[in-house]
Amino acid sequence: MDKAPLAVLSAAYAGQFAVAARRKAAGERLVGYFLNSVPVELILAAGLDPIRLRGEPADRPVRADRYMEEYFDGEVRAIFEALLDGRYALLDLLVVPRPSEVYLQLYYLIREIPRWEPQAALPPTVLFDLLQTPSYTTARYDLGRMRALADRLGEAGGEAVDNARLAAAIRTANRLRAALCAAAPLWRGDEPRLSGADALRVIGAAGVLGTEQATALIEALVANPPPPLCAAGPRLLIKGSPQHDTRFTELVESCGARVVAHDHLGGDRTFERPVSEEGDPWEALVHHYQREIPGPRAYPQAREDQRFLKLANAAAVDGVIIIHDEWDDTLGWEFPDQKRLLDEHGIPVLFLKRQPWFDPPEELQREAVTAFIATLGRAGA
Repeated sequence: MDKAPLAVLSAAYAGQFAVAARRKAAGERLVGYFLNSVPVELILAAGLDPIRLRGEPADRPVRADRYMEEYFDGEVRAIFEALLDGRYALLDLLVVPRPSEVYLQLYYLIREIPRWEPQAALPPTVLFDLLQTPSYTTARYDLGRMRALADRLGEAGGEAVDNARLAAAIRTANRLRAALCAAAPLWRGDEPRLSGADALRVIGAAGVLGTEQATALIEALVANPPPPLCAAGPRLLIKGSPQHDTRFTELVESCGARVVAHDHLGGDRTFERPVSEEGDPWEALVHHYQREIPGPRAYPQAREDQRFLKLANAAAVDGVIIIHDEWDDTLGWEFPDQKRLLDEHGIPVLFLKRQPWFDPPEELQREAVTAFIATLGRAGA
């Protein structure tokens, strides 16, 4: 490995479409997806190559706003802009999850665009609808959706997914999760070697690179980590709307804090639990995605809040910042219970609601974060 693992991972995070182009040129059959609720194990089991993509703030919705209302999440509008620009055309298949209404509407728009812009270069697209209520009926529904996705992957050129192939894919994906778990102390430890922004880059790159390459790079990073950071200040956890880009984390760290954990769909809890490698692999996969991953449709909320509290305690945080997108219509309902839970455990919290994604009020954010840090009792090591 010629370059330091962190440099390779950071470059992959920063250049997701360049990585996609290189992987495609190398002969990979790319299946793109968003967020954490698409079973990558099915893609791997079909002999195809998963790549997790995200919206980028530079993709301001010039064309997308012709079709999308302003109340769509900023990241979804950026994704749609990149789609209209043709950057997803190299995919053999795009899987759109349905964690919220806006992603369902994104799927509908992708399907309609050829009628309005026949020249648009769009990939074949499929919707994957995962329910997360903890019931037997829901599990049967999710199993049906997973088998339907496996069939669609076959139509995209993949192999038939049998138990042996799926079990092997689960082991492969679990190795990547284990590598990320082993890397987490690099940003959560008493002497952190990675910043919170670095953590987001490592986590993000793990989905952009090929699974085996990402695993090898992260294992190499753990084996030969950078030197400890010369960092002081309180230890903070960022929670709320997905923070796939590093802007807000970097702002918080520039105010004198250390971001040691993230609890959102681009953060630490996305890799904390492996898929069971025992028993029927289909049932194990259903159980994992129905009950073990975070998401806005995950229930019961009390269980999700306890997992959030467990992460906060494991990271020994001095405070929590909860940040919500300006058009959030889901996460805000959970804040009162989360605030009570944090109060009961003596963990201070700052709530930043209705924050624009494209043009965040950085000076106001900086003032609020700086004032919050000043109220925290322990300055950190």
